[in-house]
Amino acid sequence: MPVLATLLLLTTTFLIVAMLVIEVERTLLQNGQYAIAFRYSDIVEGFNGIKVWGTNVAYILSTQDSRLMQLYELLLWLLPPVTYFICLFTASIIFYRTKMKIPLSLLSSSAAKIADKDLDFSIHYDKNDEMGQLCIAFEKMRSALETNNREMWRQMEDRKRLNAAFSHDLRTPLTVLEGHLGILQKYTPDGKLTIDDLKEVYTSMAGQVDRLKIYVSAMNDLQRLEDIEIKKQFVQTACFVMQLKDTAKIICSNKQLTFSNEITTETIYICPEIVLQVVENLLSNAIRFARSSIYMKCCTIGNSFIINVTDNGIGFNETVLKYATNPFYTTERKDSSGHFGLGLNICKILCERHSGTITLSNLPTGGASITVAFGMDE
Repeated sequence: MPVLATLLLLTTTFLIVAMLVIEVERTLLQNGQYAIAFRYSDIVEGFNGIKVWGTNVAYILSTQDSRLMQLYELLLWLLPPVTYFICLFTASIIFYRTKMKIPLSLLSSSAAKIADKDLDFSIHYDKNDEMGQLCIAFEKMRSALETNNREMWRQMEDRKRLNAAFSHDLRTPLTVLEGHLGILQKYTPDGKLTIDDLKEVYTSMAGQVDRLKIYVSAMNDLQRLEDIEIKKQFVQTACFVMQLKDTAKIICSNKQLTFSNEITTETIYICPEIVLQVVENLLSNAIRFARSSIYMKCCTIGNSFIINVTDNGIGFNETVLKYATNPFYTTERKDSSGHFGLGLNICKILCERHSGTITLSNLPTGGASITVAFGMDE
């Protein structure tokens, strides 16, 4: 029953009980008065004992009977409010024990755990009343806090890995710059370096400085990805798939492209800008390793929008499958390729921001396969 209905029912029930008890008490007390009065009925004609206290016939009562009569009269005034109080107090205790004690204890202990940053618990209260709804709302809040904490922890770990990778990749250009500075400091004062030598050193140093600038810019771009707002909207499937196909044709202009659309719904609920950015990164990665052809498929599975991109290249080895989505990971020489190993890491971040995933695998016939999923929950 609802809390208010339970309170009204208990209050009404115990008020009725109180009225019945008071009536019984009044009857018993009046019967006591009658019993005393009947003992004196042969002395005073017409004396019935009612309202004896304070009347001019009270002097005929014995001391003991007079005190009893006073006690009965006092109880007639005192017992009704006491009875009402006891009944209402009992109703309150029953109401508290049946409706309030357990949920309040659950909420109090849960609040203490949350204050201690312990979110690894759940609230179970099986009654479908207002307190049950309050416990459900509190559980939703706890679950949301736990999810946010896990997300914050994941972001912190990602930032740590990103900073570690960034620091590692900065060592090479800094070492090169340090070496060139040492050469300039050692040989320039003695005039042992020719103009051509100086030009070569300065060119190399300028290249490393440019590389540092690119690293810093890439680092800033990655950190901004965590703050991108995901704006999902209902998109017409036919138009968006055509946009994906046109983008794929442009990027894969020098490769054979096979495009497949298996979506049957008229609309999909996604953030189109995020999906396009992920697809561009996947295709740019695929054309670098594909021998001649690339295959791209779009479909929906459950409540997810799925895109799969495969190529007929050499595929991924075990190390690449494990670390390819890490920032600044690449199998190519960074000094010569200009590739910083950020494409798949960007895809991973954007997919997770879109409540999705990214999966890397190899085809049985050879070649790499990357599948990205975008959550379509509202």
